[in-house]
Amino acid sequence: MPALRSAISLFTIATAGLVAARAEKGPDFQREIRPILSNACYKCHGPDGDERKGGKEGSGGLRLDTEEGSRADLDGSVAVLPGHPEKSELIARITTTEKDDVMPPPKSGKKLTAREVELLTAWVKSGGKFAQHWSYVKPLRPAVPEVR
Repeated sequence: MPALRSAISLFTIATAGLVAARAEKGPDFQREIRPILSNACYKCHGPDGDERKGGKEGSGGLRLDTEEGSRADLDGSVAVLPGHPEKSELIARITTTEKDDVMPPPKSGKKLTAREVELLTAWVKSGGKFAQHWSYVKPLRPAVPEVR
C-alpha cells in the first residue's frame, strides 16, 4: 500500500505541475481558440472583405482571422489588447448584456458558451498569440545527440 500511495502522490504532483504550466501559457490557439473564432466570428470578421463588418467606414472592417487585424485600432478601440482582457473590445463585446453590442449578434443564431468566453478571456490575458496551422510551419531538424 505505501508504494501505491507514493505513486499516487508523485502522479498528483506531476499533474499539478502540468496544469500550472498550462494555465501560465494560456489556451492553445489552434486547438481551442481558432475553432471558437471560426465558428462564431469569421463570417463577419474573417478573410472575406465583402462580408467583413466593424470599424470605421472605409477601414475594411475588423479582422479576427489575423493577428494584425485583431490589434488594429478601429474607432479608438482594439479587439485584442494582449495581456489586457479588461481593455479588449472582443472581451467587452462577448460579455456585454446590451443587445445592440453583444457578439455574436443574436440574429446570427450563434451564442458563445461560458467555457468559450472563459477560454477567449484567458487567451487575451496570456498574450492573445496567434499561431499558423502546423502545415504552414517549416519543419526543423532536431539537434543531433552527442555520442560517446
